Amino acid sequence: MSDQLPLLSYRLSTSPTPLQASTPETATQGRINVAVTADRDDVYCDWIQIAVPGDAQSGGAYFTEGPKFSTDSSEWALGSMVQVSGKHIGLATDALFYRAIFRYAGDDSAPIDGTVHFGLSGPLSSATGMLDYHLAEHSDTSSDPEDYLTRRQVLPLPVTPPVFYLHTFLARDDASASAPKTRFRAGSSVYLSWESNGSDFRLFDGDGNLVHDGPETFFTLAPGSLTLDTTFTLEGSMASSAGGSGFDPVYQYATLTLTVPDPTLAALTVRGDVDALSTLEVHGDASLKSSLTVDGSAGIGNALTVSGSTEARSSLTVGGRLTARNSVEVEGGLDVAGTLNANGVLNARDSLNAYGQVEAVSSDHYVRIRELRGPYGEKISLNSNVEVLAECDVTIHERLYVTKDIKINNYGVLSDRDQIGLYNTHYGGYLYASTYEKDSDRRIPYVWEPGDRVTESYWRISRD
Repeated sequence: MSDQLPLLSYRLSTSPTPLQASTPETATQGRINVAVTADRDDVYCDWIQIAVPGDAQSGGAYFTEGPKFSTDSSEWALGSMVQVSGKHIGLATDALFYRAIFRYAGDDSAPIDGTVHFGLSGPLSSATGMLDYHLAEHSDTSSDPEDYLTRRQVLPLPVTPPVFYLHTFLARDDASASAPKTRFRAGSSVYLSWESNGSDFRLFDGDGNLVHDGPETFFTLAPGSLTLDTTFTLEGSMASSAGGSGFDPVYQYATLTLTVPDPTLAALTVRGDVDALSTLEVHGDASLKSSLTVDGSAGIGNALTVSGSTEARSSLTVGGRLTARNSVEVEGGLDVAGTLNANGVLNARDSLNAYGQVEAVSSDHYVRIRELRGPYGEKISLNSNVEVLAECDVTIHERLYVTKDIKINNYGVLSDRDQIGLYNTHYGGYLYASTYEKDSDRRIPYVWEPGDRVTESYWRISRD
């Protein structure tokens, strides 16, 4: 091995810390990251080699499978991971090693600047002791590649006996997403993962329902199962069941709370104000002891009871009974499938559609209508009396059809085809159509002085 030490600086970090050996039941995934920096401004390097033990001949801990190598830099190209003997990395041994070479793809005329990270992860063996992390760099303080030397260094990492752990309980959109999340839309498919060397895991939702049971360290919530804020509890153990006489497994627990900005609620009881800046959907009953304010639309699948004021700046849809004990303001549409009772003021700046009853039954309540129209020109029917108060006019621009009498001060108003009698108040008697003809075109009427009605005294109103 060359006596030349690397010109670059290498700082290692591991997960778990320290590294832990695997158990016969569960393989421990060991992750080793190295941060590479140039502590001086005249270091040139065209490749860096990383190797870790791959069998027991190394005399310490080792990886049982080829680890996955990675880098966070686009200026360093990762070559293929290969399994080689120790002689290929400058050692006098036939022990196997997993090796990867990162080649510099940046400006080779400029010195190395900044920090680059290289990583590897894979399953560790059950052996404890030291795991030798072998580094080699091809570098020099001159920019001429002919002057480059292979400089080597070994960084030993302790691998301790396995200690039961459960951590890094995270949620993502899917298995390939890199950023963990805690906020999801209702009904989203959520990918949950955790790190542990346990052998069996059980996952419970906020109600204590078991949603997963098995050895996997991940689980995907089915679409539609996450409908409201939920705290999930993860239970891990080294044994799948108690079994045996008096045997009690050791458990580790982790919790994760996921919030849903658009929850689906079966019932809602609020003693203070409710401010919804977007859509509010309630499929069951909603009972609010104070006021309700909705900037977006609100849909209530059943009854809505509001003890305070109700204000909807968009549409409000209530599938059942709406009871508002104070004022109700709706700037958009209001759809009520059941009965609408408002003991206070009800203001709708847009359409008011009530498929049930709209009533103002108290003597001191009234319904004020600016314009009354039937839908699509259809007839409007009133099944009660309509009274027009003093100094109020009634204007009819087209026809007035009355099936019975029209009365003014309890006297009937004459209309076309009415039968009447004309009584003379000065001489008495009814106007009588006699049989006496003045000529061939005209007949002479008389007043029937006895004053009683006869057939000839009836006259019919006719309209030209």
